[in-house]
Amino acid sequence: MFESLSFLGHFDEAALNWLLGHAEERQVISRTKLIEEGRRSDAVYIVAQGLVGVYVAQGGDTPIAQLGPGELFGEISLLEDSLATATVTAIENSLLLAVPRDVLNRQLESDSGFSAQWYRAVALIQSRRLRERVVTLTERLRARQELAEPVDVAWQPALAALKEFKSLIRDLDQRLLKQGPADDELRRSTSERFQQFVLDLHRLVGDASALPEHVREEIGARIGVEMLPYILLTATAERFYSKPRGYAGDFMTIEIIYQNQPAGSQRLGPLIDYWFLQGAAAKAVRNRRGLLAREIRRTCEASHDGPARICTLACGPAEELFDVLANPELGHRIQATLIDIDSQALDFVRDKAAATGHESQVRLVEGNLVYLAAGRQKIVDLAPQDLIYSIGLIDYFNDKWVVKLINYVHSQLRPGGRAILGNFHPSNPNKAFMDHVLDWKLIHRSEEDMHRLFAQSNFGRGCTNIWFEDERINLFAECVKRA
Repeated sequence: MFESLSFLGHFDEAALNWLLGHAEERQVISRTKLIEEGRRSDAVYIVAQGLVGVYVAQGGDTPIAQLGPGELFGEISLLEDSLATATVTAIENSLLLAVPRDVLNRQLESDSGFSAQWYRAVALIQSRRLRERVVTLTERLRARQELAEPVDVAWQPALAALKEFKSLIRDLDQRLLKQGPADDELRRSTSERFQQFVLDLHRLVGDASALPEHVREEIGARIGVEMLPYILLTATAERFYSKPRGYAGDFMTIEIIYQNQPAGSQRLGPLIDYWFLQGAAAKAVRNRRGLLAREIRRTCEASHDGPARICTLACGPAEELFDVLANPELGHRIQATLIDIDSQALDFVRDKAAATGHESQVRLVEGNLVYLAAGRQKIVDLAPQDLIYSIGLIDYFNDKWVVKLINYVHSQLRPGGRAILGNFHPSNPNKAFMDHVLDWKLIHRSEEDMHRLFAQSNFGRGCTNIWFEDERINLFAECVKRA
């Protein structure tokens, strides 16, 4: 469901159908060895659900990479017609799409159109991985030597902002060492200074900057390296950076933002985590919960001849739904279907439903978003829905996949039913910080973008309504299915 799914987004309908039609589903349990270093792999794999680790002999038990849903592996030995250069093992129970190597080779040799799309997609995914490895190597080098004074003039404002930030950190550490944990006034005043640093970063290397893109990327990477030691002290921001579930905004990270309880290590960790949780993007995540709860309530209030049928795609912790289920006047009217690719997210929701006594109203479906978008997975007995929504899904999808998802939503709505899709807006003042420091890269879309996507879909028209949460960073686009 995430940035890595852009790999499949580079295939046209015919090529995608061939690929998914010839892929074999393989359910594997954790610790299953899928590819072994030094041996020939029989297939190229796409991770549909779960998480796998990549290991090399010299690295011992520490994976050099973790691959989540949508990621590809086994393609290097196919390209080079060689033995595997690494061992790949399932970190957790996973669903894989295995394309037999011999079958794929024959298709590449016989279909030049498919071949061109395949090699381009592989080249792009390798390019992304190479960039990530360069950043990792740069971090290691920076840890061994002080940052040399750069000659690039464009770096000077960033360097000045970083020096001011480090001065703040040094003074705070001394103060906390003497007086103990920060009080409310210190947290508030230092948070204001940090938010100004984030805004300065956005002006310098954000999308509206006058600097060339390659200069912005270089400066952003340097800032990310400099900020990393402080991010690693936090609980929330570090989770975005480390991506323990294979992507930044997993269900537990969103739940932590909802809970809004700063934590971290050493003296400074909880304070820096507080700064992050008070940032505009984190506030927007909390605000959007209330906005969607409002729309769920509206759906319940409008349902007079039976339960309100509500479906959420990429449900995550689904707190907005439980907020309405807890309402004694409306909660009993809901019959909800929650779809997510992450089994741990569904386990979290299942436990919450049991604890609150709503098991009979909440149906959980482990849905493969690749299959849903391509129309290859059907949700059995899904009655026409009154509302289908997603809070934080399409920010990870390119336009082609979003239109496919919108078409799926259209097919599952009753006439008069509503689709609501959330997306980060380009006005997000935290975007540069998210991109370069947290490595939380999302596709930001404007009102015009959302109108265009719905018009290209089976809805055949622009949005019927667009709302913003209070920070005006997350927009929500609504479209009603015609009768």
